[in-house]
Amino acid sequence: MKKNKLDYQYFYRRNLPHLQPKDALIFITYRLAFDLPQDTILKLADIRRLYDSKLVKVNELEKLRLKRTCNKYLFEIEDNYIDSSKNTPLWLQNDDVAQIVINSLRFNDRKLYELHLVMIMPNHIHMIIKPLNKLEKPVSLAKIMKDHKSFTANEANKILQRSGQFWFHENYDHYIRNDEDYHRIKEYILNNPVKAGLIDHYGNWKNSIITEKMF
Repeated sequence: MKKNKLDYQYFYRRNLPHLQPKDALIFITYRLAFDLPQDTILKLADIRRLYDSKLVKVNELEKLRLKRTCNKYLFEIEDNYIDSSKNTPLWLQNDDVAQIVINSLRFNDRKLYELHLVMIMPNHIHMIIKPLNKLEKPVSLAKIMKDHKSFTANEANKILQRSGQFWFHENYDHYIRNDEDYHRIKEYILNNPVKAGLIDHYGNWKNSIITEKMF
């Protein structure tokens, strides 16, 4: 029987690999639909080729380590561009659009996942969630993101009086492995608007969700 692509899978791949262990906290970044500049695309491709060349003569454990390092490096390059660029859509800085995203994420909190942290930037979003178990399996990230993106894209396009693709099809996700990993990612998310030069302290950023589960 053909597998439903929205069913839970421990591992699956689109352009990026996606790994979802059971009972894991997941760091997710997703962005608006726009093309990266050609020089950034070429830089990312060069890094992928470099790391792929290192995978040939190493064992499976070392391959996993190299892949995680590569994905982290690729994410940082793309995220730095997105934070600094003014040549992208900035639809999420519209308060009504941001509120649609917040309402959607809150609606499924404790239904599909536990919501820990959300930071809505002008052109992308960082969040930490923990998918809940249904029938002894976690709700899949594919389902969570498809439901969320479909609803928010339709509602946001109405507000912006536009049509067409709203979200980029791919997400970056990383399962949080330990307390050190958790605190590093938490600080990264909280300080993202500060790093982007938008505010001087994360507490002054209004389009965010910080739950008591964080502390």
